Amino acid sequence: MAKARKQKGDGGGAGGGATVLHQKLCVSIDVENQLIYGYTEIKVLLADNDTFALHADNMTIRSILVDGETAEFDYSPHWKNEGDQPNWSLISCLKTAADAACSTYTSALNREAVPNLIVSYERSVKSITEQQLEENSEKHEENSGRLEEHGLKPDQIVNGCNGSAMEEQKEKENGNGKGKENGIETETEKVKNIKLVHIDYILEKAETGIHFVGNVLYSSSQIRRAHCWFPCIDSTTQRCPFDLEFTVSMDLIAVSNGDLLYQVLSKEDPTKKTYVYKLNTPVSAHWISLVVGPLEVLPDSNDISVSHICLSPALSKLRNTITFFHDAYSCYEDYLATPFPLGLYKQIFLPPEMTVLPTSLGASTCIFSSDILHDEKVIDQIIGTRIKLAYALAKQWFGIYTSAEEPNDEWLLDGLAGFLTEIFIKLFLGNNEARYRRFKANITVCESDVSGATALSSPAASSDLYGTQTIGSYGKVRSLKAVAVLQMLEKQMGPDSFRKILQLIVTPNRASRTLSTKEFRHLANKVGNLERPFLKEFFPRWVESCGCPVMRLGISYSKKRNMIELAVSRGCTAKATPDSDSHTNGDTREGDAGWPGMMSVRVHETDGAYDHPVLPMAGEALQVVEIQCHSKLAAKRVWKSKKSTKFDGSDDNIDVSTQENRTSIDSPLQWIRVDPEMEYLAAIHFHQPVQMWINQLEKDKDVISQSQAISVLEKLPQLSSAVINALNNFLNDTKAFWRVRVEAAYALAVTASEATDLAGLLHLVKFYKSRRFDADIGMPRPNDFHDIPEYFVLEAIPHAVALVRSSDKNSPRGAIEFILQLLKYNDNNGNIYSDVYWLSAMVQAIGELELGQQGMGFLSSLLKRIDRLLQFDNFMPGYNGVLTVSCIRTLARIARRVSSSICLDRISELISPFRNMDKPWKVRIEASKVLIDLELHHKGLDAALLLFLKYVDEEKSLRGATKLAVHVLRLCQASTVPHFNDQISLTTLIGLLHLLAGAKAYNNVFLRHHVFCILQVAAGRSPTLFGVPKVVEPPLVVQDICSDHHTKADSSIPQPSRPQEPSTSTPSVREVLPTSGPTKDADNISNCSERRNVVKIRVKLTASSSKASDADHRVHSHGGRNENEAGPCSSMSVDAPMVEAATEPLNVSNHNIEEQNSCHDRESRMSASIGNAKLIDRHEISKELQCTADSRLDVLPKDQFSPAVNPLGVVDKPGSQLEVVSTSYDGNQAPESVNGVETKEKKKKDKKDKKRKRDEKRDKKDDPEYLEKKRLKKEKKKMEKESARKQLEGEGKATPEQQKIVKPSGLQEVLPARPPTAPVRSAEPAPSQSAEPAVVRSSEPQISSKEATVDTARTAAKPRIKIKVKPLIRKPEES
Repeated sequence: MAKARKQKGDGGGAGGGATVLHQKLCVSIDVENQLIYGYTEIKVLLADNDTFALHADNMTIRSILVDGETAEFDYSPHWKNEGDQPNWSLISCLKTAADAACSTYTSALNREAVPNLIVSYERSVKSITEQQLEENSEKHEENSGRLEEHGLKPDQIVNGCNGSAMEEQKEKENGNGKGKENGIETETEKVKNIKLVHIDYILEKAETGIHFVGNVLYSSSQIRRAHCWFPCIDSTTQRCPFDLEFTVSMDLIAVSNGDLLYQVLSKEDPTKKTYVYKLNTPVSAHWISLVVGPLEVLPDSNDISVSHICLSPALSKLRNTITFFHDAYSCYEDYLATPFPLGLYKQIFLPPEMTVLPTSLGASTCIFSSDILHDEKVIDQIIGTRIKLAYALAKQWFGIYTSAEEPNDEWLLDGLAGFLTEIFIKLFLGNNEARYRRFKANITVCESDVSGATALSSPAASSDLYGTQTIGSYGKVRSLKAVAVLQMLEKQMGPDSFRKILQLIVTPNRASRTLSTKEFRHLANKVGNLERPFLKEFFPRWVESCGCPVMRLGISYSKKRNMIELAVSRGCTAKATPDSDSHTNGDTREGDAGWPGMMSVRVHETDGAYDHPVLPMAGEALQVVEIQCHSKLAAKRVWKSKKSTKFDGSDDNIDVSTQENRTSIDSPLQWIRVDPEMEYLAAIHFHQPVQMWINQLEKDKDVISQSQAISVLEKLPQLSSAVINALNNFLNDTKAFWRVRVEAAYALAVTASEATDLAGLLHLVKFYKSRRFDADIGMPRPNDFHDIPEYFVLEAIPHAVALVRSSDKNSPRGAIEFILQLLKYNDNNGNIYSDVYWLSAMVQAIGELELGQQGMGFLSSLLKRIDRLLQFDNFMPGYNGVLTVSCIRTLARIARRVSSSICLDRISELISPFRNMDKPWKVRIEASKVLIDLELHHKGLDAALLLFLKYVDEEKSLRGATKLAVHVLRLCQASTVPHFNDQISLTTLIGLLHLLAGAKAYNNVFLRHHVFCILQVAAGRSPTLFGVPKVVEPPLVVQDICSDHHTKADSSIPQPSRPQEPSTSTPSVREVLPTSGPTKDADNISNCSERRNVVKIRVKLTASSSKASDADHRVHSHGGRNENEAGPCSSMSVDAPMVEAATEPLNVSNHNIEEQNSCHDRESRMSASIGNAKLIDRHEISKELQCTADSRLDVLPKDQFSPAVNPLGVVDKPGSQLEVVSTSYDGNQAPESVNGVETKEKKKKDKKDKKRKRDEKRDKKDDPEYLEKKRLKKEKKKMEKESARKQLEGEGKATPEQQKIVKPSGLQEVLPARPPTAPVRSAEPAPSQSAEPAVVRSSEPQISSKEATVDTARTAAKPRIKIKVKPLIRKPEES
């Protein structure tokens, strides 16, 4: 059991040294005049100073009493300061506007976090009244029994409220002997520090925190807006119990937090009554909520402490919606083995125009938008509504009853609530639904987890963002990632251990009601039995940093060894952070560090499925893993014609597709899956033959496996009939999960093309007609939606058909006619279910059609049907205006696609009446969004933003303004224009900044955040506060620009190079090698951080090398690539170790030179001169070295020449083999591996292979077939040697001009006189050469193209590089 911890965070700062022990709120509410007046009493534990601070805003403070005596106070409301608009005269472009938005937003958030009600009082013992002494004594007697059971003293009663706020004082006094001897004095000192603060206030026409709409009042759980309707310490770290009393009219009901103790008539006004609530669980002021109105209360009929509340019009929908709720309630209580801890749970449903968010949480209460309610006729809303209600109930356990100790720990509570929700989904909506939703959520996280903004427990991404990390798309990604991380932990420790941890967290006798990441990690070790080394790697990698692993895999099956070779490339989704302190090299963020654990591979063979945990998540990024197959092939031969059989066993008559599918015929493999149980949050790109994907789709019953197979098959460049038939068969399989069947329908639509004779379209139409058409008359039958899964599949068919495109990128005529026929003959008579969503799907399918010239004849018929549905839905309103919303959206899409023949202004006039206030709220908002879209398409982004500002100013509902801002933000993100400097005018930017700093944005924190994000996206930045610079700094100075005296002192000393950007493209296996080109100013760059002497090798390519390969010309160096180099000349720098004495030799061995030169192109002849060499004997003549360079290197793009290579996508084709290479080495050490030179492990493996081959040869000595093959092989080698000898003899007859070696020009420098050198000998390279070291500088060699002409046809088979070493003399230093 975890001990009670001391309170951390901003308790002292937010409350000015005050800690809240208890708060009482008593207010009277006049809904008609929009007036709130009353008082609050706050019992606080004060520090030694005579002042403390509270939060209060948007109200008038009448008086403040401290222990019954009047106290002085200083009150400066935030909302009055919002009227002081900053000066925007310095705004000149998008960048300055975005900077101004950052400054305005962060300053407002900082200002709101600071308490603005400062209370001063005189310290005196007499201020402690008898009433307070009696109250303290009663409280002491009431809780003394419970506290003594835990071995605590009565003065520790505050521990349950704020996590041992008085524990520190108790420990100090326990160390004092007087405190133990005289308990009365200790208690008196405690009472002296506890003060009762009484605040009278009045609130008129509230606009934020609490809202009046008609005869309804409701509060919103906006960030730091609780103090806008009652004074408090508005901080998540300040928690205390609450007593709540609300006086309202007799015809109204007040619903608030905790248990309703009683309701009584008011003494002052008999026409009013008072509702008294008590909340014993300590919570922060943020979770206090209130709803007042003519509400209908519906107690739950399943004997659970739940009340369902709504307005009268929605009562029938409420009865139908909450029939399942007792299942979720009992599911959580059974799983956690604890009853609901917050007393009576109340969920209130209000009209969507009243709510700020779809869900506003409070302690034991939750306010929902009533648009999630549905009657028994609506099908599509059921699943979404149940999941939303279940998640809100889970948040009561994790988030309110158990709260985060610090802002960095909020991810943990959010993740636990999501985990508990998925338990409900699994039990009551099905395991397929739960796994499918988790699979899609993981895909979303991997696509979005690319920056530090999604790090869960990072201060820069949580506590430093003032709570805005939970708003917008980043907040959703963080929630999904938190659930995925907790599910990974559950997989590691087991479901029973994880369940026990959750039960310990919510147990009532737990010392503290807060939870931290550190404590949960401790529980994972003690209860979950996870080892400390694993947790030490797991939490920093998954919780404290960003990025998910990207695994790219390919297979190759060895029939002879019955072995699978799995090539693996591991990367990371996180982008580089060049400004990070720990990643200044610009590499992919911690991608090379890996992740803890092993990923498993499930191999489905003919004899069964076998799991192999063989994929390490750490270590080398490029690996080859071998997996032994258990099944063996039957003794079955495939007979082939002898005519077309080659020596290598291949067959000319077998096409490519048949050759690829032979893998499943010639091997026991059926299909292979990587991480089948989703034990890791990873993006997996796996390559296997097409037939294996088809087997996976047809035979695997897991919904994730089926979805993965469909996503791969629909993206194949060449589609066979087997693929289309497999998708069609899966679509027709009624036993398959309906969501995956819908994916198969869309895959058939994508694969339909002229190359396949539109087979996908034919299959879709045939499937629909077999279910819904009458075969006798060929017309659709009346609707019958009794089979719910089949209903969802058939509902998606029209939309899939609309996505089919012919060769001219237009919709086929058959697709248009099919959708028009369905819309024309739709008949819902006799169907007990509503067809509103059914019709909506058909209307949206019309919006996806590309009519073209041939389809324009159907335009009038389609518009007529849409107009008829609009009139019908206006005359008889359907469910939530869903049909009208679809019609408006479709009209706008048609108008944009045929804008050349239709006037957009006419369409705007047609849609504008739907913005009237008499229309449903959803219809009004959709009409506004559509008009903004049309404005963007017709007049550009600037006009769309101006229209957005107009609509936001006119919109009365807070949620409507937020929806418009979210829509405009998506438009900016989806725009193809990278920068909007030419599109957005200065007037529009100023208008957005005024909205950001205005009162409307202050009243709606979600609107304010999205307006800030709009300005950031328009400037090309991320829509988040993460990474926002506090001070605008100049760009970083390039690191390779050094001081002048370093450059002038010795040009041979390498300068540090600036790290290059990692590539976003997918490099091939060979592109992993870093290469570079030379510079004309001899600035050779080295990766070594030390000052080393450099051997510069200047290479001249002959004409044969330049003509040998135009595409494969690349030069290798580990410094960096110079893009300015032209011509065939190249230069390399080889780092040499630091020479301490002049007598140390320079070791130049054949091995090092061969390794260095092996990077050059195959079949190239080069000659090089060492210009800067340190020689032992300056009088010794230089020797000519000949070395062979033989390697195949592909051409790298310019952005690939970085020492750190992002290994994403190394395996691009099925069965591709991976070459493990080493890209960094020291100056005195040869490269460990170039082009697949083996490592130590590889050498061991080769030894085993050689031994195995020797054994095989020994066994085959008596085999005549083997002897015949061996004889043929010897003859073939003999013929090759003979042809090579003849070719060399022919080269010996070349002309003298062709045999000339190109000499570099311009090698002479202005140097002192040097001794004459001996002639250079052409001989075999010596083992080593020694010379006296001397540091010199040489100019860049000049190459003449005329001297470099060599006949490429007469080039030798083996390319050679001739290196001439010339003795150089150190230049004497000038005085």
